[in-house]
Amino acid sequence: MGIPRLLQILLLAVPLMVSAGPDGSKESGAIYKIVGPDGQVTFSDTPPVDRQAEKVELAPINIQPITLPRPLPMRKLSPKADSGAGAGLGPVSIRIVSPQDGATIPPGQRLVALQVDVQPVYPEGARFFAVIDGQPWRGSSNGSALDLSMLERGSHSVQVVLTDANGRVLAQSPAITLYVQRPSVNLPAR
Repeated sequence: MGIPRLLQILLLAVPLMVSAGPDGSKESGAIYKIVGPDGQVTFSDTPPVDRQAEKVELAPINIQPITLPRPLPMRKLSPKADSGAGAGLGPVSIRIVSPQDGATIPPGQRLVALQVDVQPVYPEGARFFAVIDGQPWRGSSNGSALDLSMLERGSHSVQVVLTDANGRVLAQSPAITLYVQRPSVNLPAR
């Protein structure tokens, strides 16, 4: 029996196996293997009346129970943490999602949308601020967009710090590098 023939048999047998009861029993009926006069094998849930059929015994169906995800363990950040906002939270991590590390800010672009990802959850009352070249960003911002129009051209390190409502640092992102381009008076406009 060739591989195409075996594949054909399996494709015909699988829907019949699925129609068996949930435990592989014959609750929904038996399965019969029928060999035609030309040697072609077919499977059916009803025996033929005009020829002989072999009853197929199926093994029990393998059923695995669904495992539900376990909740993350909750613990205080430190033994001295108060019972206010942020208490009972596990470790919090933050990272900059956009712009990506190594991104270039072209001339003329003033605002850079800074998108962050906080895991496992964004703590209630928490705030984040940007740190550029090791200093808290003093420039203006619009929501989560930073106005970088006053930033000189060149490479700059950007990091995000997440603080709770009391100003305590909860997490710091890894630093990314941005390359800022500015128009030059030495080059003609294009």
